[in-house]
Amino acid sequence: MNKVQSPLYDDSTAFGSLSKNKRLGSYPQLQPLVGTVQASYAQYAAVNGAPTLVQNQPISEAAAAFLKGHYASPPAALAHITKMRESTEHLLCPMCGSMHSGTLDHYLPKNGFPIFSVFSKNLVPACKCNSKRNETLLGANPGERVLHPYFDDCLGERLVSARFEDLGAVPKVSLVLMVSNAHPSHSAISFHVRSIVQRSAVVRYLADRWSSLFLKPSRVVRAFAENIATQVEIQALLEEERAALDDVHKGKNNWNSIFVSGLLDPIVLAWLAARFAVPGRVPDSPLG
Repeated sequence: MNKVQSPLYDDSTAFGSLSKNKRLGSYPQLQPLVGTVQASYAQYAAVNGAPTLVQNQPISEAAAAFLKGHYASPPAALAHITKMRESTEHLLCPMCGSMHSGTLDHYLPKNGFPIFSVFSKNLVPACKCNSKRNETLLGANPGERVLHPYFDDCLGERLVSARFEDLGAVPKVSLVLMVSNAHPSHSAISFHVRSIVQRSAVVRYLADRWSSLFLKPSRVVRAFAENIATQVEIQALLEEERAALDDVHKGKNNWNSIFVSGLLDPIVLAWLAARFAVPGRVPDSPLG
């Protein structure tokens, strides 16, 4: 989960060029749509892609098929789609927070909103959570929707933490929101976490990180190679570690920062402090 820069491509000009390409099978069928598509792009941007506000202009099944085909195999006018895929595959997934992307997710699904099939501001870098999300967009309750990484500023906040319970070699692992019910985007954040983040491999990842921490603490936090004197010192080291992870991954909701946020829970901090303080403990030995 991350707030990312909205694409700066000139989609209106690109669509105009696309419609004029006589070498494509879509010529001249897309030409009558140029004005409608360009107006739809402008309206989408004006309402920040909000799914309840975007005007979904109908287009023919033939036009929809052409646009979906051009998305799958972009012609020269849409070369930016290929660039978007290639330039983001190594970055944090803005949708779930995993440490890679590799695909583009249609924020407004192309089956329900075919007019936006090749619109760059509707194409969001994503990992395999793209296929797990499928066409999920809105929830049953007011305010429930998938967050938009180009427009939802709340994605720049710290939204999610790991929760570790029954502490030991194999604790119970889950996710918990770090925002209160009073947060203006709480319904959307909660829905996004339930519908996308929790359906990813994040809990398994967090469990694996805990296992590594338990067996050899320095594998996860290098400063834990030594026994730490106090709980206050442990907290300070973890806050420093989390800030560094935020910087490395360019976002506060990457899976590693989510893990460290879970370690900063007062109960977990106290448990860690007790483990480090065991008389005669060999530094960097298992926490059991």
